[in-house]
Amino acid sequence: MPAASLSRTDRLVALRRQIILDAAQRVFARDGLDRTTIRAIAKEAGCTTGAIYPWFDGKEAIYAAVLRESLDRLDRHLQIQAQAGPRAKAPRRVIQAFFDYYAEHGTEFSLGMYLFQGLGPRGLGRDADGELNRRLRACVDRLGDGLKAAGWPPDDVPCEQMNVFTYLMGLLLLFHTHRLKSLDQQAQPLLDRYCDALEQRRT
Repeated sequence: MPAASLSRTDRLVALRRQIILDAAQRVFARDGLDRTTIRAIAKEAGCTTGAIYPWFDGKEAIYAAVLRESLDRLDRHLQIQAQAGPRAKAPRRVIQAFFDYYAEHGTEFSLGMYLFQGLGPRGLGRDADGELNRRLRACVDRLGDGLKAAGWPPDDVPCEQMNVFTYLMGLLLLFHTHRLKSLDQQAQPLLDRYCDALEQRRT
């Protein structure tokens, strides 16, 4: 529902909820998911712990909401890039957009790793875990949309998009842990060479 159509009370409720989520993301970045507490989130948000529970029943529910919003933003970003220029360059645009998003949002990458590594389900419940994985799959499918736009055979796309996703996650992990620097490498030239090789395989 557009913000303009919400009542003043609804807008205040949405604002308070967002303040909690923004505070939680800062605490997650500072303390890590395992060490984060509801008390720390409440302190960062400038409220009491009791003010959090009407919206979230625990730390895991806040984590799920933060990651849900993150994956939705990534999905929209990738969808735009897939359609933003020549079809032959769609894979490169989407791959670059995926890398840039998580390179610029290190906290979101770190939180996402709990889901990617299968650690997220602790306390989330099967439904929330399944929902987050569906959102993740939608983002991976956007990589496939780029391949399809460039003319990759439909039967090859599912496997190839997973190959791309695996490469991106590995590169981002090395980037955020500063391992690339210790190995005298830079992320962008490596990503460019990967995209060059991908395009050559298609031609």
